[in-house]
Amino acid sequence: MAETTRRPLEGIRVLAMEQFISGPSCSMILADMGAEVIKIERPKVGDPRRHFPPFAENERGEKIGGGFMCFNRSKKSLTLNTKAPEGLHILKELIKISDVLLENFRPDTMPRMGLTYQVMQELNPRLIYATLSGFGRLEEYAGPYSDWPAFDTVLQAMGGSMNLTGLKDGKPLVVEANIVDVGTSVFTALGIMFALYDREKTGKGRFVDISMYETMATLCQESVMMYAFTGESPERGKEKVFAPIGAFKVKDGYVAFRIPTEDMWQRTCQAIEREDLIEHPKTCTGVKRAANMDFLGPILDEWFAQRTKAEAVARFQECGVPLGPVQNAEEISHCEHLEKRKAFAYIDDPVAGRKKLMGNPFKLSGMPDLAPTPPPRLGEHNHEILRTLLGYSDEKILDLEQKGVL
Repeated sequence: MAETTRRPLEGIRVLAMEQFISGPSCSMILADMGAEVIKIERPKVGDPRRHFPPFAENERGEKIGGGFMCFNRSKKSLTLNTKAPEGLHILKELIKISDVLLENFRPDTMPRMGLTYQVMQELNPRLIYATLSGFGRLEEYAGPYSDWPAFDTVLQAMGGSMNLTGLKDGKPLVVEANIVDVGTSVFTALGIMFALYDREKTGKGRFVDISMYETMATLCQESVMMYAFTGESPERGKEKVFAPIGAFKVKDGYVAFRIPTEDMWQRTCQAIEREDLIEHPKTCTGVKRAANMDFLGPILDEWFAQRTKAEAVARFQECGVPLGPVQNAEEISHCEHLEKRKAFAYIDDPVAGRKKLMGNPFKLSGMPDLAPTPPPRLGEHNHEILRTLLGYSDEKILDLEQKGVL
C-alpha cells in the first residue's frame, strides 16, 4: 500500500496542561499521530519530571532528564504564569483556537483559575476538555474520593493490582511499570478520539473524564468477575482456576507461560514429554492443577532447569504453546522483532545526543514511520506560539517575559 505523508490527527491542536506521566503520556500519543501539542508549563520550573534523574549532560553543562524525554517528544513548550492576568488571558485566547485541552492537575486547579468546563464551553463550544484524575471530575459522578490527589502506586493499591502481585505469603508489591499512569493515558486518548468523532456529527465538544482508580480496577476486572461468581477475592500466589502459570527458572534466566485450556495442557504435556499427566487425577483440569502445584511444580521445575531460554521457547513453540523469555531492558532494547516492527523512537536531542526509546505501538497502514522531534526546552516555543497563533509582536513578548508572565 502506498505510504502517505499525512498523520491522522494533523490539524488538531492540543493544549496540554500536564505534569509527571499520565498527562504527558496521553498527549505524546496524540503528538505521534500528528496533533500539534502545546505543553503549557510554569515559568522557570516547568514539568517536575524535567528535574528527575537519570540525566544526560553536554559539554556546556546543560541537562535533560530521561524521565522527561520519555513522555514529551514531538511537543512545543509554552511557559505561562496563569496567576498573572496577562497569562490567564493568553490561555483563554489559546482555548478559543484549540481543539482539545488536556490536563491532569489536582481537581481544584482549573476552577481556581476561573476555568470551569462551562466557562471553557463559552470560550469555545467545540473544545474537548479531557481530564486525567485520581478519582474522576464530573459532578454527576462525584464520590467520597473525588477531591483526593493520587499517584500511580496509590491507585495500584486501591484498584486491586498490588493485592494480586507478589508471593503467596509476602506483602503486596508495586508493578514498576507505571501501569496506572500509562493505562489511563491510553484510555484518555481513546476518549478524546470518541469526542472528536462525535464533534464531527454534532459540532460540539465534550467533557472527557477519565479516573485512574477506575482504570486500574478495570485492568483488574477479572478479579472482580471472580468475586461476583465465587464470592471470593483472588489473592496473590493463590491461583484457583488456571495452572500452571508464571515464571520458571532455566539455565540462563526465566521463561513464563500460562495454560488456560485443556487442549493447551495436552500440548504442554507433549512439550515436556509427560503425556501421562494429561489424564492424571491431579492434573487433568485447570482447577486440579492449581490445587496440586506441590505435585506438578517440581515436575515442571526439573524439566525447565535442564534447558536454556532459547531451548524452552523453541520446544513450546514447536508444540503450539505460547511461552516467552523473561527479558530485561537491555534485551528489549536489542530485540530484533521490535526493531523490525519499528517499535523504537530514535531521538536526536541537542543535549542527550541520539537516544533509543520506546515508540508508539499504533500501526496504521499507509502512515509514515514515527519521526519524533526532541522534547522541547522549557519555553522553547514561546515566541513562535504567541507570534503565529495570537499575533503578538516581539516587543510585547519581551515585555511579558520581563513581567514574569512567560
